[in-house]
Amino acid sequence: MKNVLSRKVLSTVVAGSLLFSAGGAIVSAAPKEEKKDTGRTEQKVQTGVIKFNKVDDVPRHAKEVILSGTVVLDGPQLVFSISGVKSEDIKITKTGDKTWMYEAVVDVSEKKDDIYFEVSAKTIYANGKTAGTVHTSAPTVTQKIHVPFIVNTFAENPKWAYDRPNNQFTLTYDKVEYWSEGNPDTTAAISVPVNGVEDIVEVHDTTLFVPFAYQDITFSPVNWEFHEPTKTYSGIVDITITDRKGIITTDSVKLTGLKPAMMHTFPYSLTDDIGIFTKTADYMAPEAPEAPVPVKVEILKLTLKPNGGQKVPNNFKVIATYEIHNSDGSIEVVREDDLGEAIGNPHPESGGKKYSPQDYVIATFVYTVTVTYNPGTGEYKADAVLKK
Repeated sequence: MKNVLSRKVLSTVVAGSLLFSAGGAIVSAAPKEEKKDTGRTEQKVQTGVIKFNKVDDVPRHAKEVILSGTVVLDGPQLVFSISGVKSEDIKITKTGDKTWMYEAVVDVSEKKDDIYFEVSAKTIYANGKTAGTVHTSAPTVTQKIHVPFIVNTFAENPKWAYDRPNNQFTLTYDKVEYWSEGNPDTTAAISVPVNGVEDIVEVHDTTLFVPFAYQDITFSPVNWEFHEPTKTYSGIVDITITDRKGIITTDSVKLTGLKPAMMHTFPYSLTDDIGIFTKTADYMAPEAPEAPVPVKVEILKLTLKPNGGQKVPNNFKVIATYEIHNSDGSIEVVREDDLGEAIGNPHPESGGKKYSPQDYVIATFVYTVTVTYNPGTGEYKADAVLKK
């Protein structure tokens, strides 16, 4: 803003024109004449006339206003005043036998709305017995000027940007000033920081609600589970969600079909007032575990089931029950395993051709099975020996 108008540089104002200073601005205004009927002071009737130049438009943010006009008044010495204005701020110039021109610099930097000035003039006797008494006067006139002022200031067209890692918003808005007269003034794209924990923000005469936003997403490690049929891993990921006010919620997601010894990227998305917030986690799946192998067979029991319905069967099915102890420490119980090929009956009357001993594979191990017959009791017995 330029310096306000100085009285030292005011030029003589011609009747019917107005100079106005608001940071160096000059405004012209057409004169408006305020007249009163004249008469004679001796008859108790005021004979002078005061005319002021109307101030039609006071610019916004004005520092000073010049009031000006003319006085037509008979008499030897003029006494002139404007209410609220110091005499030293008023300049009087005589332009004719009964005519004076006046101008006054008025400070309006602290004023607003309608302001009224009483303009008064009279002449007095300068010498003699009547010195100082009224010679002639003019009716007082009232001049009104309007100093515009800001009625409201609003933040309009708000836009929000969010720095999630630092939980900091940037609010951008248009500052709109509504004046007592005329169109509003707009200052576009003003930016202010807003802490993410705030609920509302007061901007001029506007209350704005801070948008809801998620501030962070974190992921837990995966508890891997290998699925032998598909040769893939699955696992549960626990997700911790923190919003802009520090409130925490959780979620869980199951990952499936993850190939061993490969990096897998898992995205997780949330939608808030700012938009879509996506964060990803990278997980390296373990190597596929080695398949367990049997290391020994325990609690092996053999049962012989005769083939055919004859009294002395030719052969028997060998049925085994046992435990397989694997390399990973697991134990598998096998019940009634038919070992396959029949074994011959050692009974003398069987007519069987395949006599024991005979080799069988049990859980990858080779066992030699021997069937014996006890003539005294008529019982059969099957024994298995691990083959070296």
